[in-house]
Amino acid sequence: MRPDTVPTPRRHGAWEVAAPTEGRAIPGVTMVGFRDRSGGTFEERIPPGPAIAIVIDCTPGSLEPLGSAALEGGIVAGISPTAARMAGRAVDCVELQVDLLAAPDLLGVPPAELNGAPLDLAEVWGRDAGRLRARLIEARSWDDRFALVREALARHRRSAFRIDPEVADAWRRIRAGHGQVPIGDLPGRYGWSRTRFWSRFKSQIGVSPKRAAMIVRFDRALRRLGTTASVAEVAAEIGYADQSHLHREVLTFTGRTPGAIAADPLWTVDSTAWTLAHAA
Repeated sequence: MRPDTVPTPRRHGAWEVAAPTEGRAIPGVTMVGFRDRSGGTFEERIPPGPAIAIVIDCTPGSLEPLGSAALEGGIVAGISPTAARMAGRAVDCVELQVDLLAAPDLLGVPPAELNGAPLDLAEVWGRDAGRLRARLIEARSWDDRFALVREALARHRRSAFRIDPEVADAWRRIRAGHGQVPIGDLPGRYGWSRTRFWSRFKSQIGVSPKRAAMIVRFDRALRRLGTTASVAEVAAEIGYADQSHLHREVLTFTGRTPGAIAADPLWTVDSTAWTLAHAA
């Protein structure tokens, strides 16, 4: 599927989604735009995923993590967020997925520091986060919005932190293998002990290698649940032991069953948007 040329977005009922024009991507960053014209409310848990998630609200007001103060600059969530629920209405936002290996340069912090409760983007980018959001609200097109985000990312390239080449290679292998890589074989590739590999990986990526593989596999399953594939088909395709295994993992990570996810129109919209973005 080829992406639409922004600013002509795809529509799904009251929703429209958009992705940057082909050839204008930032290495390590995938970006999409969401707009809901229904005016309805939503309440969702932010699930784990194999990238740093940034959601910048482009409507007056703010997104609200439940039980917390409003985050007006934007929300930053690591690959394994805790207590991560988000509520709002009339969604109009730009969402980014930043690869863990690109995060130190683009965000100025190592991935491990972004796990836990979601942060306000202002805690990472300071006052620039609020200025960016104000400009995104005023922007007239998705193309203008994506350009503003690209400029912001370029300005914030700064980090003395470097991920070990061995850890980076292990992470790439886990992602390329869709979470099905034999984790026990990885330390030997680098001449490391299991203890050293586990320690270095977790301190830099933020989760253990086993947990990272689980998150990569889960994210792939979650995207497939937003399509026409049945729950049984998704479980077999992604590599779960059986449908019950998939059920337990999805319930743990989202608080919902695979059937509920598959039947939710919001997840169909989400899957379509990221398909557009990855095709760019």
